[in-house]
Amino acid sequence: MSKRLTSTLLLFAVFIGFFIWGTSMLVSQFSSHTKDGESIVYAILILGCSFAALYAILILPRKK
Repeated sequence: MSKRLTSTLLLFAVFIGFFIWGTSMLVSQFSSHTKDGESIVYAILILGCSFAALYAILILPRKK
């Protein structure tokens, strides 16, 4: 397997994993009666990391 394909698959896995993790944390905080500000900020940071991985996927060099 080429390095380009491996890096694309790993970045996509990071994007999907962090996106699901951050979204589930955010939804659980807004659905509970006790809202913890620290957990909300942490969930937003995780979502930011997932979007950084998506951006890295989009700027990978493509075949011409």
